[in-house]
Amino acid sequence: MFTKDLYLAGGSFHGLQEVFSRIYGVVDTQAGYANSRIEAPTKEQVADGSAEAVECVKVTYNPKKIDIGMLLNVFFTIINPYTDGIQGKYVGPQYRSGIYYTSKEDVPQISYFLVFLQNRGVAHQMTDNALVVNEFEGEGKVRPKVRTEMKELVNFYPAVEEEQHYLRSHPDAYTPIDIHLLEELKIIQ
Repeated sequence: MFTKDLYLAGGSFHGLQEVFSRIYGVVDTQAGYANSRIEAPTKEQVADGSAEAVECVKVTYNPKKIDIGMLLNVFFTIINPYTDGIQGKYVGPQYRSGIYYTSKEDVPQISYFLVFLQNRGVAHQMTDNALVVNEFEGEGKVRPKVRTEMKELVNFYPAVEEEQHYLRSHPDAYTPIDIHLLEELKIIQ
């Protein structure tokens, strides 16, 4: 089976991994750290900024069952692309939002989504959590700058085993993503 990888960052990797692991067509997910200046950084090195890495989820998917556009649509539904290093209660450069590609053929579609979001308008909270719907509010409103970065993946280091699929073993742990609402909307299984 032919698969492709996409690396997505937006707050803690726990919530992102839980969402993407439950999407039809996604073969595997792995929580880890992207674009680190330190080889195999620890969570502490990422948190204190010395690694300059971002918490990220490697999403391996079957492009015959789901395309990158659908994955990005889900991604921009669950993160706020207009904040810089803030997703819910998670604050810091390691929590910035980003899309890290390994194939240049994905760049036009990623760029399209970023331009679309920039031209679409401001983000609104739908719940007390961080499900975000982006819609234009009308004339005279200032559109915030999209802060989601798009970069080529330089490296990816998996997080330790205890961090993988963390929300499955700790369902009451904090995540700014409203998993139950996503289930009700049939965005995830």
